[in-house]
Amino acid sequence: MAMASSPINRIALHGALLVWTAKGPTALKSLKVGDKVMPGRNHRWRVTMVNRIGIALIALVWCLPLHVSAETYGCGEFPLLDDSVPKEERAEMLLKRALACVKEGKTFQSIALFSELIGLQPNNLDAYLNRGSAYIQSGQFELGMADYSHVISLKPDAMEAWYNRGTAFVLAHQYDRAIADLSEAIRLKPDTARAYCNRALAYMEKSDYDNALSDLTTGIQKDARLPLCYFVRGNLYSKKEDYQKAIEDYTQALQLKPDNPGELVKRGEAYEHLGERDKALADFKAAVAIAPGFKEAEQGVKRLSQD
Repeated sequence: MAMASSPINRIALHGALLVWTAKGPTALKSLKVGDKVMPGRNHRWRVTMVNRIGIALIALVWCLPLHVSAETYGCGEFPLLDDSVPKEERAEMLLKRALACVKEGKTFQSIALFSELIGLQPNNLDAYLNRGSAYIQSGQFELGMADYSHVISLKPDAMEAWYNRGTAFVLAHQYDRAIADLSEAIRLKPDTARAYCNRALAYMEKSDYDNALSDLTTGIQKDARLPLCYFVRGNLYSKKEDYQKAIEDYTQALQLKPDNPGELVKRGEAYEHLGERDKALADFKAAVAIAPGFKEAEQGVKRLSQD
């Protein structure tokens, strides 16, 4: 059974969950390491991201046929549709409205709309994939995993489903399963740079630093525009106490995504290890200016301002 017949645009960048519209990537809700993700009342998982890898984002893939754009619509702007509206028109309106809800951060409304679309078009695997991402974004991991698994069961070569499920397994700390799914995504589409970088996160959590470094380097070679890859590799170099290389990667990440307080703090810590106190203090102060109350940044300022 095939995915929707229209070509699919996909994008995933460090900094936010993104959906590709006719005018380019549109940022959705951010999910940081350290965030607590609360599942729905009937679900067992409570996922608390550990802070061992710093503040990083792992983006999911949202699928959108090329001819559809949610850019000019709002989540609640469409009238309720009845059976008098032709089926294909109803489906397109539901998709536009669901994606508008995603864009506005109204995740539960988007889930309801994707579910209605699935009821109208049970074979629309893009709708399952997008609903799965909405479930994951709302913390309902079991339901999100079920949607991804459904897509995989009907279309085993759906790279997006393997990638999203593997990424969700990273968030759920199920690192072996994450590595297995992301490896399949890479097998299906070897040039998917973000899959290498997300798999590297799983390897790092298993303390498999050699495989993590190999994946990060490969991901950067395939797409040098992903800040996440540089940031995570910088963290890996910091773990190995190669602080100069860590600084180079943090700096590259900041060039791609400026004013990220987590990256500034990590670079400041690396500078501090090298004894470059003025540069470290500047980074900590910059992080505090961007994110007042950021504990690690404030502690760095206090620590380096005492002497």
